[in-house]
Amino acid sequence: MDKITYTRGTYSREAQKVEFEVPEDLSIQDFKRLCKRLAASLGYSYESIREEFDNKQPPKTNKQILKD
Repeated sequence: MDKITYTRGTYSREAQKVEFEVPEDLSIQDFKRLCKRLAASLGYSYESIREEFDNKQPPKTNKQILKD
């Protein structure tokens, strides 16, 4: 069993530590799902999680960003 742990660097009223125990043979799809759950547990909104993780367009290159 492996662990993925997030520890907040500064004190806040939000969760200070989030830890997931995951199987060693975790698939990339399950890893993506885990990252979404981690983001939600840290207080990110459903909308911002969906925008970042479910975006089907490839990320922009540096040239495209500078061009815009």
